[in-house]
Amino acid sequence: MAKYRLLFVQILLGFSFSTMVAPSHAEDTRQAIWLNAVEREVLLIEMRNFLRGSQEVLDYALKDDMALVHRTANPIGTKMLKNLPKEMTDKMPKSFYAMLKTLHYGFAEIADISKSPTAESKVVLQKLANMQKLCVGCHANFQLKIK
Repeated sequence: MAKYRLLFVQILLGFSFSTMVAPSHAEDTRQAIWLNAVEREVLLIEMRNFLRGSQEVLDYALKDDMALVHRTANPIGTKMLKNLPKEMTDKMPKSFYAMLKTLHYGFAEIADISKSPTAESKVVLQKLANMQKLCVGCHANFQLKIK
């Protein structure tokens, strides 16, 4: 019986992975954001900071540790947004830059919420869930290209 379960899982996983792979002839129709190599790396670092920060905020909020939520979210807020070079942000589509700013403001809001003595994890988690929708939408609509 265990042998058949293992076979079923292998078949199921094989099917799942095969449906996740796009055909080699598929065209990427997302809007291109043209940057030089350095600007692209700066933006990728920004995205990795969002990902790391999101994971840490999630972890700390689930543990009801609002002090660590604040410590994580605060530097990713609007302070980090000001570090982006204007020459780079000028190359971004307005809708992309709007999403980027909204994420930074979202982290700033999480930082503000979490420093309150009455802060609730559920409020932080809901805010983070809404922010994650922006990440998904952005990655679905844009791609980074090097000039």
